[in-house]
Amino acid sequence: MLNILQVTTFFTEHGGVEKSVADLSHSLADAHSVRVLCTTRGNTVRRVSGKVDVVAAGGAIAVNGRPFSPSFARELQQQTVDVVHYHLPCPMAVLSAPFVAPRAKASVATWHHDLVRHKLFNLVTHPLVDRFLDRVDSIIVTAPALIDSTPMLRRHRHKCEVIPLGIDDNRFSIIDHNSVLEIREKYGAPLVLYVGRLVYYKGCEVLIKAISRIEGAKLVMVGAGPLLGDLTQLIRMRGLSDRVHLLGWQPDDVLRNLFQSCDLFVLPSTLSTECFGLVQVEAMLCGKPVVNTQLPTGVPWVSLHSETGITVQPDDELDLTEAIGKLLGDDNLRRSMGENARRRARAMFTLDRQVHSTVELYERVLARSGSRSRPTVPVAGR
Repeated sequence: MLNILQVTTFFTEHGGVEKSVADLSHSLADAHSVRVLCTTRGNTVRRVSGKVDVVAAGGAIAVNGRPFSPSFARELQQQTVDVVHYHLPCPMAVLSAPFVAPRAKASVATWHHDLVRHKLFNLVTHPLVDRFLDRVDSIIVTAPALIDSTPMLRRHRHKCEVIPLGIDDNRFSIIDHNSVLEIREKYGAPLVLYVGRLVYYKGCEVLIKAISRIEGAKLVMVGAGPLLGDLTQLIRMRGLSDRVHLLGWQPDDVLRNLFQSCDLFVLPSTLSTECFGLVQVEAMLCGKPVVNTQLPTGVPWVSLHSETGITVQPDDELDLTEAIGKLLGDDNLRRSMGENARRRARAMFTLDRQVHSTVELYERVLARSGSRSRPTVPVAGR
């Protein structure tokens, strides 16, 4: 049994990265001792989530939406573990690294995404991130394209290993036919689904504009975020109140029924902050074709163009309209791509597969590093 520390900015059930870290931590805890160190606004919180001990180091202010916690470094330094696993971006971990670190036998970092929108913040912090990556033993990337499309990772390619994110496929093995029928009757058909935060890089406004061009198409959008007001106004201005429905966050059972009910799923992200698009996998496990965007990340690798869906140019309303219209207008194509999507998701993107590959990596890194517990990042410790 390994003693593992997961270090991340947030530990919640919402958001692709946050949910992925939570799923990984809970699954690892079935066979290992797992702790999580994260941040939160306000006071420090200590709690137990399932079998996972969580410390959320509190901070009164936030920088670019990420809490600045003076107590984070102290909490990090007090940990003694076999493996410390950092999930980037995690500014507090990077800022703490030159000064403190847990005592650990090995260190791993997963590169989820860069903070694309915050160019000045990146300019200041990238040298620190680069040094941080110098010192960790191994770097997990979630898709092959990230190594070549991310300059900082190219320099560390000898440390990089591809381990895709995964979903618990058992969540989608049960179909509630009555609920599916109710959803189809409530919202109508054909039904397009979007699930994700309502934020700047998700392309929600492009999707709404595309739907306005497709006669009879219905759109259900699940998620919350700062663009809720703007999107509500856009829907009203376009006269789409009877065809586009903003549902906010929904519990897992409702979300599962929505995936089963829709005709296709769309991930219209416009910026490479979207590095993987885990929600695509949820749709694929339900046998739904995906329309995604040609980002220089893992997004078009998860769902493949002309095989499991259609990939379009980002921020291209007409291209997106054409792709959605093509799939909605061809039942056989939609059914074929949906079955391909289900097979690909089950073969490559399950949580069991991700956990198994991650533990194998931990064991290899531990074998290389030896058994002596040591600080894993600070300059003085290496």
